[in-house]
Amino acid sequence: MQSAAPHTPAARRRLAHREEARRAILDGAEALLVEDGYERFSMRRLAERCGYTAPTLYHYFGAKQQLIDAVLEERFARILVRIRRVGRRGDPAESVRAQLDAFLRFSLENPIHYRLLTVPRPDHSPPPASAEAARTELETPLAALLAAGRLRARSVDEAVQCLWAVVHGVLSLRIGSPSEGWVANLEQFALDTALHGLVAPPGAAAEGGAS
Repeated sequence: MQSAAPHTPAARRRLAHREEARRAILDGAEALLVEDGYERFSMRRLAERCGYTAPTLYHYFGAKQQLIDAVLEERFARILVRIRRVGRRGDPAESVRAQLDAFLRFSLENPIHYRLLTVPRPDHSPPPASAEAARTELETPLAALLAAGRLRARSVDEAVQCLWAVVHGVLSLRIGSPSEGWVANLEQFALDTALHGLVAPPGAAAEGGAS
């Protein structure tokens, strides 16, 4: 005897309704955080923004901090998927290049997501797990370059900060002032220039890097 279907039509409708509500709440929270920052964010203002009552917000996400964490985790998870999709290349420098290119493309395609990820957090709470995983994906090939003597940096952390300064600078310009006459492929040229200065080619030892 076959078992009954796991979901009746009514159950599927309820599930779809819950997912729709969850999506609307997350999108509304993201918009408020980008517009006003963390300090002005409140469940009351979010309820006004997304059309759901405050008890409904608490029902889906619990406390305000849990909701904020859920927003950040989901957004970083999307970036992590893009970064992991590029896989590992034969040359660790090519892996770094491909990962950063994936991040750049995602951010330009999703500027609100990117703005959210760069809003300062006043509570100094730890980053989402997916953010830590994304950083690890980048640090792994950089560590391989450092071990091979090809990284013109004293540490992986120094290299990450250098690359983030370049990537964030370009994205801030492109997203913050989209109507400016930026040259075509500015972000690609900036990234290639940074990596050319940071990473020595295969078979060559970096000068001024780790001793």
